[in-house]
Amino acid sequence: MAKKSNSSFIEWGLVASLFFLIILVPVVQAKVPRPEDFLGFKIGADRKLADMHQIIDYFKLLDKTSKRVVVKEVGRTTMDNPFIVAIITSEENHKNLDLYQSWQQKLADPRQTAEEEAQKIIKKGKAVVMINCSIHATEIGASQMSLELAYKLACQNDPETKAILANVILLLVPMHNPDGIQMVVDWYRQYVGTKYEGCPLPWLYHPYVGHDNNRDWYMFTQQESRLTVQKIHNVWHPQIVVDMHQMGQNGARLFVPPYVDPYEPNVDPIIRQEVAMMGTFIATELTAQGKAGVMHSHRFDAWTPARAYHHYHGAIRILTEAASAKVATPVNIPFDELEPEVREPSVKMPLPWKGGRWTLRYIVDYDFAAAWAALKNAALIREHWLRNFYLIHLKAVKRKESPFAFVIPAEQEDQVAMARMIQTLQIGLVEVHQAQESFEADGALFPAGSYLIYLAQPYGGYAKALLERQKYPEIREYPGGPLKSPYDVVAHTLPLLMGVEVVEIKRPFSVKANLVPQVPLPQGKIQTHPQARYYAWGAKGNEGFIVLNELVSKYECYWLAEPVSNGQQRLPVGTMLVRTKEGLENNLLELTRRYPIEFQPVNDIHGGQVYALHPVRLGVYKSWTASMDEGWLRWVLEQFNFTYLSLKDKDIRRGQLEDKVDVLIIPDMREKEITEGRPEGSLPREYTGGIGEIGLRNLRSFVKNGGMLITINSACHLPVNKFFLPVKDVGQEIPRQEFFIPGSILAALVNKNHPLAYGYDGETALMFRRSPVFQLGEGESILTYPANNPLLSGWINGEKYLFGRSALAEVPYGEGRIIL
Repeated sequence: MAKKSNSSFIEWGLVASLFFLIILVPVVQAKVPRPEDFLGFKIGADRKLADMHQIIDYFKLLDKTSKRVVVKEVGRTTMDNPFIVAIITSEENHKNLDLYQSWQQKLADPRQTAEEEAQKIIKKGKAVVMINCSIHATEIGASQMSLELAYKLACQNDPETKAILANVILLLVPMHNPDGIQMVVDWYRQYVGTKYEGCPLPWLYHPYVGHDNNRDWYMFTQQESRLTVQKIHNVWHPQIVVDMHQMGQNGARLFVPPYVDPYEPNVDPIIRQEVAMMGTFIATELTAQGKAGVMHSHRFDAWTPARAYHHYHGAIRILTEAASAKVATPVNIPFDELEPEVREPSVKMPLPWKGGRWTLRYIVDYDFAAAWAALKNAALIREHWLRNFYLIHLKAVKRKESPFAFVIPAEQEDQVAMARMIQTLQIGLVEVHQAQESFEADGALFPAGSYLIYLAQPYGGYAKALLERQKYPEIREYPGGPLKSPYDVVAHTLPLLMGVEVVEIKRPFSVKANLVPQVPLPQGKIQTHPQARYYAWGAKGNEGFIVLNELVSKYECYWLAEPVSNGQQRLPVGTMLVRTKEGLENNLLELTRRYPIEFQPVNDIHGGQVYALHPVRLGVYKSWTASMDEGWLRWVLEQFNFTYLSLKDKDIRRGQLEDKVDVLIIPDMREKEITEGRPEGSLPREYTGGIGEIGLRNLRSFVKNGGMLITINSACHLPVNKFFLPVKDVGQEIPRQEFFIPGSILAALVNKNHPLAYGYDGETALMFRRSPVFQLGEGESILTYPANNPLLSGWINGEKYLFGRSALAEVPYGEGRIIL
């Protein structure tokens, strides 16, 4: 009996123990894996890279094994890959993320928050830091570093790590351009161990825009820009954004702010001082660790929102630029090959680097140290960051300075462009009102329906930066010396870029107006008529070309070359027409559901001159030197439903281009890049050589036989020089010290009689960025610079060289034409 009882006790104990273990199993987490155990190599090891899939999989594993890490897929990239952000903070903070997020919103808009509540939030809230890695995919070090940073935050328990986790919510974007990371890693791996190891990628590392994805922070054309802004920044309102890049090999080992002058004038002075404070804190931390070659106050400015959305939304942008290796291949840099400025100690860099071996691991170490220093600073003075964040926005909503507002009149020639411009501003959280009645402001009358942007709002400075005309200051190399040219594009005036009338209002005014959460595009519509012989659309704006490209292969389409009367209306030059045919009206009705186009019936064009329109076989030259302009060109063509054929060097060399295309576009590239391409030995042979002399002969033959060649910006030098056109680019002959325009908006007079100018008024705006200035011996100018200073927005040196010269021209060549 006793034996049986003992056995029962043991059995019961075993069952109880197993039950207890079963209860415990779900809450015992697996050990957080080290990156090197997951990957099979140490982060930053020579010739080793984690690709997009490995990075995403590792972060998903952290999400499963650490209560400090939550990974969210906020959307899909251009190539339909996951775009992820890792939210890293203490387990306790994760339980209250919604609360902290709501507090961030309240500090970002002080109109929602009483002063007493704001002070409580500042006491209890968390500093939010966003770290954006490797927006430029060839600058790959930060994407690799992100795994190490996430791992250490996920598992370390030292006091400093715990303080960061307790006081900071980190939004870690391990790859801003996942598509590009995969391209770069695949390309690098393919040639490791060969003479081409570390050679440049022969195509863009973003499907469309390449390096220019870091110029999209105010137009938001690309998927990754929109996801970052709409799904991360605008949701969390970070105080600190660290944007991690790489630069050339022969300068400093790491750049951090302060930036050089000038700052864009709408950036709050508090932001400017905080940038300097954080930058020098990071530099001090790295220098204390013995990391040589850390430099600030060098080259990089903070002029444009195209790179710094954050500066206008209460956050500092800390740009880091690490010196590059050869992707993951080490380089050796002798001291005497370093740039002279970095060889000696200076106030900008007190601890110079002495040259030698430089590796991906060094980049990872410097990036990690910079990221950690930013997190440490955020944790140490958390309340400082929250208080100043609140104060910046409080100043914004209490703004009293002139101007008071911007008015966008309801009556616009291009209603679609107006709506798209306002939508772009609204992506950036700009508040837009619509007048419910007519009103007067600064002595001018405006109709009901006009849109109003009051500047006393949280992001009024951002709106002002994008709506006003820029006046880049004159900065000289030294007192009385030559002008110092800007680092980058200096004009970003949306109304000029998009063709929208906007009026700056200096004095306060009153009008009944409603807040408009989302300005819609105009509704498409069709006015049918049983006797219509044509339907007309699209004299103004670009939207009409989308519809034309859907109709031209199915119906007879025309382009008005002179104005004609249509009942009480007058159809202007450039109006598009489609001849009626059975089923057309239903097709047009379907198009109005998809596009903001208005079709109106036309009974007769009274013998007016028209051009018959036909589908065009369009070719785009695609060089192995990876032109960003080529990518942008493809993107624009696709937005407007143009089909095109990409032609590579071998296609141009093969000839018989007229059998493939009617029109060939060569994007902005230097003449030598087109003709010679990459030098032999720099890449595998199939990616070198350019179009060569035989390609030039084929281009000449194509145009002589009736083809059209369109060349953009620097590519214009190819036909000018190699086709021996009676045209000269006068800018090529003038020293940069006398004539230079880095990226400004200029005025040009329009030749309205030329078909390429149909729909334009007598004057328009154009972006000039190191562009040619034509003196024509033959041909027709389509856009001509006026005889006085054409600067509308930005900076110009040597405007006299533009006076009366051509910006856009058509030159005959044999039976064909060249557009310059």
